Amino acid sequence: MLSFKWKNPHTRRLVFSYGKDWLLVFIMTIVFFMVDLIPPFHREFSLQDTTIMYTYTENETVPPWSLALICLVAPMAVIGLISLCFQRSIHDFHSGVLGLCLALSMTIMLTDIIKITSGRPRPDFISRCQPPAGSVDPPLGISNVSICTTPIDSHIMVDGYKSFPSGHSSFSFAGLGYTAFYLGGKMHMFDERGHTYKCFTFAFPSLGAILVAISRTCDYRHHWQDVFIGSLLGTIAYFAYRQYYPSLIHVQCDAPYAMRSLAGSPDLEDGGRDDDGNSMGSNNSLGVRIPQHEPYSDYHLQQQQRNKSPSPPPITFANGSAREDRY
Repeated sequence: MLSFKWKNPHTRRLVFSYGKDWLLVFIMTIVFFMVDLIPPFHREFSLQDTTIMYTYTENETVPPWSLALICLVAPMAVIGLISLCFQRSIHDFHSGVLGLCLALSMTIMLTDIIKITSGRPRPDFISRCQPPAGSVDPPLGISNVSICTTPIDSHIMVDGYKSFPSGHSSFSFAGLGYTAFYLGGKMHMFDERGHTYKCFTFAFPSLGAILVAISRTCDYRHHWQDVFIGSLLGTIAYFAYRQYYPSLIHVQCDAPYAMRSLAGSPDLEDGGRDDDGNSMGSNNSLGVRIPQHEPYSDYHLQQQQRNKSPSPPPITFANGSAREDRY
């Protein structure tokens, strides 16, 4: 069994290596909270614009606390259940949670930076602004925030300029999208055996993200463009997933990459050995699987075998021409 004593050089390399990843997650989260304190750009608007005349309501279909449960707590629970109870792999649990946190922290940071910079009014902005009765746009221009009777620095007005892109959409697609990739890898979704239930299991978290995104238009919190771009930002989940797991078409897509302190170590070839010199095999108690140069699927293996087979003799026709048969 691998030793996690600090004197073990593998342990020190492991902590320093993954510590950088967690530090990056922490920094991006802090940047998000700092950027969120900056007042957004006050974009001008028209009092005749029907796309920002919807009614403002305080209640949301998916409030922030519920979003955190759906896109952070629930995915962590799924990862913990599969990795610790079924896979029995601490390394898989750590890789899964780290990838999830990387996806979410990067997504919220980028989303909030774009929100503050663009300053697009929400669909219910006029209801938040409360311009005086009978107000109209200037003869040769459009209105600005000075026409609003609601204090500019109030939360309702600051939040009213954060329509683009949708934070709920990006956060839900990042968290639930990552969960879909995690489940797809564990099921070997592309194993060329045609198990339809795998596709439904993969699509279930994605459907949840879609419903969260749609709810933002039903609450008149976002325009459809905000939801669309926010959902695209959530695809950062795939980038984060691939940092710690192979492609879904890989033959070992159910296992995370080998721990960085172990991969490349001469003592760990052919599955590796622990501190007592005992062979760990391809899977050890930490769930580490040393990647091998294996084909991606049975199809690729068959192709490799065919390429190694001797070519059949050419076929000679009656007219004297010959054709070499390929298969």
